[in-house]
Amino acid sequence: MLDELNSQARSFYDAGEFTHALADYSVLREIRSRREGPYSVKYLAALHDCVRCMSHLSLWSDADLLCSELHAKYVRTHGRGGIDTVDVARHWAWAMVHLDQADHVAALCMTTADAMWDTDLLGADRLLGAAAAQSERSVELAGTGLIDGVALRHAADLVAGLNRWNQRLLDAPARTSVTADSLAPTS
Repeated sequence: MLDELNSQARSFYDAGEFTHALADYSVLREIRSRREGPYSVKYLAALHDCVRCMSHLSLWSDADLLCSELHAKYVRTHGRGGIDTVDVARHWAWAMVHLDQADHVAALCMTTADAMWDTDLLGADRLLGAAAAQSERSVELAGTGLIDGVALRHAADLVAGLNRWNQRLLDAPARTSVTADSLAPTS
């Protein structure tokens, strides 16, 4: 039954019917949480699917809450730089952009960029661009080496990257469009 519901939800999602998909994924999330626990792979997958639907539906406050939960769980299970963790961080940052939480967006982007630095430098740089676009205090914050209790392993590199982005943003303020996909100004 749950596999059928998941398949139906995926079909709705693929067809762009995000409201129906969200309803099904929400039911799956509740059932999986009760039956399998809040750290089960299938529960986390249903929660992640809910976040994706909420992003499509512009349900920013709801997405903010679910992303907070999911990000914390993925940090514990996948690490801060894990693929799923990074995806949720981007969704969460995008939701916070819409909720006018620029400093929180910048902090999340910088801690995620730091975690990605050794494995996906281009992706990390895009997140630094988003941090620079969102908060003028990004360089100062990264320079401390500690953001929201997270010790930065590449603080000097982050500061250099943020300074580069700040220079680019000063030179081309019209190109500071932040997107849901990369959360970075387009070049």
